Amino acid sequence: MTDLSDLPALASTLAHDPAAALAGIQRWMAANGARPDALRLAAAAHRALSEPANAQRAEIAAIEASAGVPDLREADAALTRREYSTALELADRHLRSQPDDLKGLTIAAESVMGLGQADRAIPLLEKVLQRAPPYLLARTLLVNALTHVDRLTDAQRLLDPVLARLPADPGFRELAGKIASRKSQFALAVDHYRTLTGLAPDVPEAWIALGDNLRYLGDRQQALAAYRQAIALKPDHGLVWWSIADLAADTLTEGDLAAIAAALDSGPPPDHKANLEFALGIAADKRGNHAAAFSHFHRGNEARRAFDHYDGAALEALVDGHLAKLGALPGRSAPPPGTATPVFIVGMPRSGSTLLERMLGQHSQVEALGELPIISHMVARLRRDDSEQELVDRVAALPHPQRAYLGQFYLARAAEMRHEPDKPLFIDKMHMNWRHLPLILRILPHARVIDIRRDAMDCCWSNYRTMFANGHPAALDQRDIAHFYRQYARFMDELASRYPTAVHRVDYEDLLADPANSLAGLCGYLGIAPEEAMLAFDRSRAPVATASSEQVRQALNTRGVGAWRDYAAWLGPMQEALGPAADKAASPLAR
Repeated sequence: MTDLSDLPALASTLAHDPAAALAGIQRWMAANGARPDALRLAAAAHRALSEPANAQRAEIAAIEASAGVPDLREADAALTRREYSTALELADRHLRSQPDDLKGLTIAAESVMGLGQADRAIPLLEKVLQRAPPYLLARTLLVNALTHVDRLTDAQRLLDPVLARLPADPGFRELAGKIASRKSQFALAVDHYRTLTGLAPDVPEAWIALGDNLRYLGDRQQALAAYRQAIALKPDHGLVWWSIADLAADTLTEGDLAAIAAALDSGPPPDHKANLEFALGIAADKRGNHAAAFSHFHRGNEARRAFDHYDGAALEALVDGHLAKLGALPGRSAPPPGTATPVFIVGMPRSGSTLLERMLGQHSQVEALGELPIISHMVARLRRDDSEQELVDRVAALPHPQRAYLGQFYLARAAEMRHEPDKPLFIDKMHMNWRHLPLILRILPHARVIDIRRDAMDCCWSNYRTMFANGHPAALDQRDIAHFYRQYARFMDELASRYPTAVHRVDYEDLLADPANSLAGLCGYLGIAPEEAMLAFDRSRAPVATASSEQVRQALNTRGVGAWRDYAAWLGPMQEALGPAADKAASPLAR
């Protein structure tokens, strides 16, 4: 007869007599306490007896009990301190002896997410939720991980039942708002964030998110009202003051400017200081006080340089490496039957990409999807901790099955963003994708690429005076942004020289001077006929979620052409670093 006095014996009994094993486990726990391993064994017995609810309760109890395990307790503390490598090491050490511990798996998943490797967290969390579906922390982490790898539909599917059960939970409501916004469902995001501001009315970030999404929809007054509510809660909040200035600098009063100056005098952290300086810079520019405006932009950029470093050597190595491997690029092909054609608009930030997308998006055959992070996330997963050259080599050597998989992955993720899937062309205007064109053209040989080029000085100045929400370290220094522009132009010019049919160039100033002609040439490249609606882009009510959201809702104008000249007295370093590019205007309009 099997000895039922210890857990290994009970585990053996489980295979042929789960009822007896369960009874023995319960007796063992009554005598010895509810240890995590005993609770996990009880959960397995309940599953063998087709008692899923009891199994899940036992798994949750095991997770709670595991919090007291020394390694896992230390790992949790490391997570709190954001010491993700330490937390992962402790979790892994525990999992070597207890590989089925769901608490340990969850800590390991949260650790790798903290290290920027959400794709590694997903299988761990799926394993946890397979056995403990009610475990909300694992579900929350998995929703976030799926969002980070652009699997937004899967994330939504996981979140919906929880939100239905816990509609008043601020954390899940915020997640729902983030996913809706990522999917460009801005009206839905507004609904979620309105609910969130009711649930957490004293949290400025809830009002900021509401204001941002109202701005994307073009509701200027309601967006400003939301931002003002955030300021009422935290009068020194740099991001809110910048948001107000960027959206409607003309609404800033003398009292507002005094409040911003007072917030600066209080010694804010670098990120808030940068936002506050930029808010004052925008206000001074609006009033024509260029000396003061430049001073504020300069100080704001200096504050950001404290935590956002530009690695020009790494960019140069990436460009050099890709140029050395361009010979392996496949030729342009027709799209597979039933497959939409992605149109990548690439170039410098602040080069007119939003305007061009807005125009193309009015065409009956084109859907504009905005800036999709899919490719940059894909590159991050390919890169891991490798050098630029190792990344270049990996991209150039991708075998055909992996190229096909990555291409299908991109198309599947982009499809989740589409609202008009019957249109044969869709636009991805993540301008920084120029750095990843060797990958794009290998995995999506039927893609079309548009390089929109703006006058170097106008473009670099506009970058320097723009606060980029997702960071753009080159823009924080005049010489750095000039270096970045030169690397971009060098790469794109060489690519176009070697593969003339791979890329179609549009000069921003030409687009302003003769939009009908520029768009006709572009439509020819895309294989569609020009349509009059493309010239009436400013009448569109479609949302815009970029720094140019206000400009593209106005009629075509040339106010931005030559804008750098008002600041020429302070832009010597930029002009010098650009070299000949500073004097070579993209079009006569820019001269």
